[in-house]
Amino acid sequence: MPLKTRREFLVHSGVALTGIAASPRLLAAQAPTAAPQKMRGLMVDAGRVPESLSYYRRVIDFCSEWELNTLHFRLADDQGTALRFTSAPDLLAHKDAFAPDQLHDLAVYAQTRGVDLLPELESFGHTGFITRSPAYAHLLDSSAEGEAEFTGVIPVNPETLALFRKLYGEVASIFPSIYFHGGCDEVNWGGSLLSRRALQTRTRAQIWADYLNSLNHVSQGLGKHFIVWGDFILHKEPEILDKLDKSIIIMDWDYRENNSAQVQEAYLKARANGSRAIGAPGLIHYEWGARPGGEQLHNIDAFADAYLDKNDPGSLGLILTNWIPSRYIQNSIWDGFGYAAVAFQQGTATAQTSGFHRFVEKHYQANWNETWDEAFRLIYDFAPSVQDRETSSWMGLRLITPWSSDEELTAALKEKSPRHNPFPRLRSLLALLEPAVRRNLADFKAFTLSADYLESLYWRQSVIAQTADNSSAALLIQIIARRDQALAAALNADWDNGRPADSPAKSQPIFNLAPKDQLLYQWTKAAAYSASLAAHPGCFSQLIAASIQAS
Repeated sequence: MPLKTRREFLVHSGVALTGIAASPRLLAAQAPTAAPQKMRGLMVDAGRVPESLSYYRRVIDFCSEWELNTLHFRLADDQGTALRFTSAPDLLAHKDAFAPDQLHDLAVYAQTRGVDLLPELESFGHTGFITRSPAYAHLLDSSAEGEAEFTGVIPVNPETLALFRKLYGEVASIFPSIYFHGGCDEVNWGGSLLSRRALQTRTRAQIWADYLNSLNHVSQGLGKHFIVWGDFILHKEPEILDKLDKSIIIMDWDYRENNSAQVQEAYLKARANGSRAIGAPGLIHYEWGARPGGEQLHNIDAFADAYLDKNDPGSLGLILTNWIPSRYIQNSIWDGFGYAAVAFQQGTATAQTSGFHRFVEKHYQANWNETWDEAFRLIYDFAPSVQDRETSSWMGLRLITPWSSDEELTAALKEKSPRHNPFPRLRSLLALLEPAVRRNLADFKAFTLSADYLESLYWRQSVIAQTADNSSAALLIQIIARRDQALAAALNADWDNGRPADSPAKSQPIFNLAPKDQLLYQWTKAAAYSASLAAHPGCFSQLIAASIQAS
């Protein structure tokens, strides 16, 4: 694009030219002529925890190899922005945020691999990257009812839309995709003075729709098809739906829904309104720790069954979402991606009968056998969930965080010993399988490390719960401390291999993330605590004795 024309585009879009005009590799968006083939893809959550560009290229390569054509790239969240905006440099940026050129190069690399890098910029809720900055703190809105987990920006403040007009223009100049995802899920608003005044003359649904329609207008002006999440529009406040511009694409998610009929019902609601939709099942999300359970395979199946009709122009396809990288070991969950790829391409029946079989033979170049089958059954059947499942068939454990203080150890000593720990068996199976792995051995080792983590997590919980007296407490805490330190070292090395070694998510609590969301940080704390007890075993003995006496 000629420089003069490009400058005119950026000025028209409201994008500051400082720092951008000198970068000839950035592209302005081209007006789309038609929507491409149906999306089949994955999502990365750089907005929560930016990972290395080499890892993102690996995900792109995986998509290409498995015939997935889209990588949904989340740019920002409450924790910060993974893009260093030149149009609004005062936003709260992650320590390891990327320059515009870096992400543009990544988008071009994806194009060469037949993958569309689809950007998402949260534009209503999940906007702490804006409102936690002193420059934009006045745009913060909150629930009219008071305290709430999520906040948002004030939708009726003219400064809000003016800011997003700049940000959208810059994102559009970086990502060639004809799609633009505006987020807009999990938002609480209405508590600010401006919002309260607006609600005196307009309904919540009207304000919601007017705001989203305005964002859509900005996106369309940049030549983009606009996408928003569907939780409020289809489920929580469905009266918004008929007030939306029909060109807005709705991306539906419900990570606990395993009934394809229910998923399809929500989709048909969008279609009846004249809207198009994308299905968004989840792999790792708010209920899972190091590994997803079998319930998530059912969730993938339910969405795939509802959205895979090739003859339905209203269904734009499927994106497998995957949230908060610090929850899990980076390269340990390729099998979940592989299962989804088979379900999206060949259908759920094929995925259910041979999804992991195909993954093992393709990704690890190993021969499938009964040992592989048992290993995958164990990891998905027993993966721990944050909440006990309501179904009687659920075999998984309740997700715990490793005790790392006197108070947490005391509470753990009062709890009943966890149910049978299946992970030593899994670990032994993986040891048998490792010699057969001929490709991506590092990924298999990461898979094994996730099993090591789960085995140790429940072992250290059960070994203290089963302590009958404190006579062997000194020896026990020495064993625990050694195992804790060894695993902490392995987890730390794995993090540094694919994520920035100085990432705050590795070594300190992150804003608005629960303990379960930072696996390495929590284990490092636990290892430091057990080491301190091993250095002063009398303290551990006293805690054991106090627990025995109290019981």
